[in-house]
Amino acid sequence: MDMVSLVGITGGLVAMVVAIILETVGIVGHGYLNIPGIVIILFGTLLASSSCYLPEHVKLLPTYCKLVFVHPKFEAGEVIEQMITFAQKARREGLLSLEPELEKIKDPFFKKGLQLVVDGIDPALIRAILETDLAGVEERHKIGEGYLMTMGGIAPTMGILGAIMGLTAALAQMGGGDIMKTVHALAIAFIASFYGVAIANLVFIPMSTKLTTLTKEEVFLKEIIITGVLSIQAGDNPRIVEERLRAFFPPTGFPLKKEG
Repeated sequence: MDMVSLVGITGGLVAMVVAIILETVGIVGHGYLNIPGIVIILFGTLLASSSCYLPEHVKLLPTYCKLVFVHPKFEAGEVIEQMITFAQKARREGLLSLEPELEKIKDPFFKKGLQLVVDGIDPALIRAILETDLAGVEERHKIGEGYLMTMGGIAPTMGILGAIMGLTAALAQMGGGDIMKTVHALAIAFIASFYGVAIANLVFIPMSTKLTTLTKEEVFLKEIIITGVLSIQAGDNPRIVEERLRAFFPPTGFPLKKEG
């Protein structure tokens, strides 16, 4: 049994019931504080979105969130500089001379590609291996992006749900004759919708978009690595290697200065 789906759906319904109970007993709040709204939006969004994904994806949610604020810096300039140096060495001393240089490579993808070159693997197979790895990275990253975007889509709906509950409670008070109390309850009810829209557009959607941006940066660097590694294996002149890598950048955006 998929416990994540069971807990997510059941927990979401429980959060809704708790919010209704809080409305019923009058634990609502005042001003911009809507306690039932906070309950249904925070817990409802988290639990409902979790039921959309597999357990292994849910466990990684803290990691996805952490990556938004703490993530690796993609140093294209450093990689390209190493690539050109290796191309020069390979032209002078042969591909096997690059084996001692592998320990100097920080990027695991670059290191793997160059190791395949040193091992004498066929160029078509190297490309296939590296592109498969690249596709895997993109697919894994899409999970995190989609997870946060799902939360961004659910949060406003939960806000509307909270507002409907608040409006229902406010309208039920109209028979009491205290118009000011009813107006106050109506005002608080709409705050739930405000919460949902705010948390979606200020938190979840920007976080998802940031992960998408980081994925594009990583994929871009890996595409540079694939081109450079295959160029080195082909025995290209270092200047040709540089020109091939330069083609990835706008005229004024290449991270290395052009010599000569």
